[in-house]
Amino acid sequence: MAKKRHSPVQHLLYGLVWMFFTLTRALPLRFARHLGAALAALAYVVVPRVRKTGLANLDLVYGDTLSTRDKKRILFESVRNLGLVAAEFSYLPTLLAEGFESHVTVRGIENIDRSQGCIFIGAHLGNWEWMLPVSRMLGLETAAIVREFDDPRMDGLVSGVRQSSGVFLITKDNAMGTALRVVRENGQVGLLADQNPRQNAVPVTFFGRETWGTIGPALLAMRGKVPIHPISMIRNDTGGYVFTFYPPVELRYTGSMMEDLRENTQRCQDALEAIIREYPGQWLWLHRRWKRRERLESEWKKREEKQAARYGSETAGKSESVAAEGKEQP
Repeated sequence: MAKKRHSPVQHLLYGLVWMFFTLTRALPLRFARHLGAALAALAYVVVPRVRKTGLANLDLVYGDTLSTRDKKRILFESVRNLGLVAAEFSYLPTLLAEGFESHVTVRGIENIDRSQGCIFIGAHLGNWEWMLPVSRMLGLETAAIVREFDDPRMDGLVSGVRQSSGVFLITKDNAMGTALRVVRENGQVGLLADQNPRQNAVPVTFFGRETWGTIGPALLAMRGKVPIHPISMIRNDTGGYVFTFYPPVELRYTGSMMEDLRENTQRCQDALEAIIREYPGQWLWLHRRWKRRERLESEWKKREEKQAARYGSETAGKSESVAAEGKEQP
């Protein structure tokens, strides 16, 4: 079989990321952060799509409750935070060697029952890349569900850094079976659940807007009979982080699989939204979180029609609000 050829764009992107990782790894953390922040500020100015997508999201969520100036400030902070996360990512091997205590303050670890497995849900907030490695350093048997990059070279580069922390990586292709084994062996499975999934989703409300939420955490919790704990790692004023383990999300079990799955997914989204609202400048506003998913809408409508035919029309049509919600995001 012929090897898959990389596009010129993939070659360029991989080369730039490799150079950035190599440079930031060689620099002291303070200088690496300055470099990441400077490049992020440059991207904010010279890449129109950064401002277009980010401000469209902020307009959708906040409307007239925030001034344009405040929205631009939040977006600039968000882009800057992304640059810092990228710069700090290559520092992970050093963090593991030297210890995290001088960089990260841990709160809420008493909320985690180590005698049973659990699920960690996080958002692209603060430094999301350090959360599971630090949890591993705290003695938790942590695995991460990750999406593989289309370019195997990029995937190898990023996965190599992640695996250096001892975190076991679970690809989304075989996530459920592997994740179930981890939690049933009293391990922890972490994933970022704040983005707009392409599949395996149910309708949810996020920041007051209809969209889609991944069913992964709720389904895994319901099958494995384990709790879901939100986690976050928020940057503080001193340049360090506060890593918080929150109490478990209260899950509903009524015996109706689809209704419980939808309700518990909504509760996960609500938990993440509450944290993001406290630190909007550290969340990734560049993702098209409220983008229409016509295939998901069609599949969900068929599922509800089938359910209505079996149990009555009471639950039918709930997905129409998703299809009708607002304009298409840019």
